[in-house]
Amino acid sequence: MPATPRTQSQQAITGELGRDSDSATANERSPLLPTSTAHNGPNGPHRRKAKSMPALKPDPASGSSTPKDGRPAAGSGSGGTPQSRQEVALASLPARLERAASVAQKREEAERNRTQWQVLSVKARYYIPVLQWLPQYTLKKFVRDVVAALTMTSVIAPQAMSYATSLVHANPVSGLFGASVPAMIYSVLGTCRQLSVGPEAALSLLTGEIIARFIEEEEHAHGRMSEGDKARFVAGLITLITFQSGLVTFLLGFFRLGFLDAVLSRALLRGFMTAVAITIFVAQLIPILGIEAGLTAEYGASSTFEQKVGYLIRHCGDAHRLTLLISLAGLVVLVSMRILKKVVASKRGAWRAFKYIPQVLLVVVVSTTCSHIFRWERSGVAVLGHVSAGSVKVQVPLWGWEDGRKWATKCLSTSTLIAVLGFLDSIVAAKDMASKYDYPISPNRELCALGFANLCNSLCSGSLMGYGSITRSRLAASTGATTQMASLLTGTFVMLVTYFLLQFLSPLPKCILATIVCVVVFSILEEAPEDVMFFWRMSAWTDGALMLLTFFLSLFVSVEVGITVSVALSMVLCIKHSTAMRIKILGRVPGTASFEPLDEDETDDGLFASLGEEVPGVLIVRIRDVALTFANTGPMKERLRRLERYGHGRHHPAEDPRRAEASVIIFDLGDVNEVDASALVILLELVEAYSVRSVLVYWTQCHQKVLARLREAGVIEKSGGDRFVQPTVFAALEELQETVQNAGQSQVEEV
Repeated sequence: MPATPRTQSQQAITGELGRDSDSATANERSPLLPTSTAHNGPNGPHRRKAKSMPALKPDPASGSSTPKDGRPAAGSGSGGTPQSRQEVALASLPARLERAASVAQKREEAERNRTQWQVLSVKARYYIPVLQWLPQYTLKKFVRDVVAALTMTSVIAPQAMSYATSLVHANPVSGLFGASVPAMIYSVLGTCRQLSVGPEAALSLLTGEIIARFIEEEEHAHGRMSEGDKARFVAGLITLITFQSGLVTFLLGFFRLGFLDAVLSRALLRGFMTAVAITIFVAQLIPILGIEAGLTAEYGASSTFEQKVGYLIRHCGDAHRLTLLISLAGLVVLVSMRILKKVVASKRGAWRAFKYIPQVLLVVVVSTTCSHIFRWERSGVAVLGHVSAGSVKVQVPLWGWEDGRKWATKCLSTSTLIAVLGFLDSIVAAKDMASKYDYPISPNRELCALGFANLCNSLCSGSLMGYGSITRSRLAASTGATTQMASLLTGTFVMLVTYFLLQFLSPLPKCILATIVCVVVFSILEEAPEDVMFFWRMSAWTDGALMLLTFFLSLFVSVEVGITVSVALSMVLCIKHSTAMRIKILGRVPGTASFEPLDEDETDDGLFASLGEEVPGVLIVRIRDVALTFANTGPMKERLRRLERYGHGRHHPAEDPRRAEASVIIFDLGDVNEVDASALVILLELVEAYSVRSVLVYWTQCHQKVLARLREAGVIEKSGGDRFVQPTVFAALEELQETVQNAGQSQVEEV
């Protein structure tokens, strides 16, 4: 009787399993054999986690180092051989176990005896971090924090004034309050010890663009505004945006959405930040040349990047010479001092004091003094003018504003973008500091702290929003900041500057503020080539393309569109990766009961050669996802169908099938810990489809929770019952071999 395709498959299965029957040991034939478990079991090596090395302390008896928990260090003992180390470990085991039991008992007693007040105290220290570090605060830390705060004040005060004046086109007091109030509030609630909170260049640019557009709309509808009306309108919009961004940030933390820092990829963020830096640089060239009056007259309050570039090309020859000379002198000093600080950073001795020289404050003081002495204002140099902190009032946002609801609706999208971008900048800086100084931070609590800080900040009319800065945070850390006391002191010092020293800065040339912004831009741009070269070396063409797309959209359309597209593309990429099911085809390691993923190597002729041993007619599939959900199981049917016909995904579906249709499917679920209802429906449909094709389905390495869910959904019953649930892949093949042999005997008896 000629063999049917089904009989040929049965013969192939029997032959493959019987090939090693003489050489396989009893362990290899066992369903719970160690070799199989090592590769497929839930407790195999691929499941183990490396234990951290305990800290060492000197052993007074031997002079060697032993861990704090009493265990001997690696290499200790006579000769440092593995055997001697094991003997020492065994000898100290009773003492270590007794100590562990004692510690556990003390903790249990302390837990039982804790009062409600103690429980609340522990939770209060967690949610209000200042209660943790303040009781252990020392005079030595205070001295270091004072030095760091003075240094940070000399940097952040001129920066904040520059952002408010040059980017938002608002009162410089708006920037100073934005550098003061959020920093003081964050010092109480923040989890990062060195984070510097204040106005940021990119966020200020977003705020300035939306305000300029709204001013243009208002003047087009109701006629030209007076300077007083415009100042009040700008202050109201800034307050509104600060309030909304703070509220959005706080709600993100309240609903535990701190994982959003993983949404925006490095490539997209780099493209956006580079475009923002170039946009800011071009905008600052206009006041540096002293030709800003003509730009407003030609294009109004709002102008695009292309318009500014065209204006610069046409009018660069009309630059105000004294203004240009002052700007160049300021740039030379700021850039040269920045370079010198990097050069002497590794020096010791007296050179270390060089990093404490506040070059920004130095340039501001010298230029203000020279402007006052030589009366630069009379020579046509634009100066800051009279500024008073009295323009800032404490009031509830939107209180008494007739059109407040209309503007709140218009500003909401920009405020949300500012909140997301501000949090991303802040969490990058916080993680950088936490990693460098080895302490934990909480993204959710960071969101709540930053959000609450800006909500309080919005009570001061016209105050710019404040978020974390990685460059300022690194500066704070390098100058000695050890706790958020440095941030509290910085905010206090900036407030003192606002009320007592701001009146002396009226002769300050505005072009100097523009040069300060340009130096910040240089620090952003200098990081871009390194990232671009890294993407090039890694052949990360997708990342490079996304970076360029975000860059050009932000530069030539608008910054708001650029960041919106960046976040949207990042969300799409995240969804794409989360819906991609990680599936591997397993093959048997020859001569063993172990199964490994079948990798493929490209041969010289361009073909792909399999390096494993497959069982003809049997498709062994390992699902690598920890959780099977509606997202990643949706494309499961088509993915398995392609694997069944073509093997690995490198083969194009237009090619002829490379494999015969499978007669048996074995699922290895050792990596799966959770299955939701939608995934169970898809698995049930999958088993029904295989049942129609007379394909047997086995389930192996199932965790108890997963197996219970499969039983409840009827997946196991539809597969054929508990006979098709096996502890290992090898056990499933053994059971399959027995089934094939029994079926063969039945066919012979029938004949």
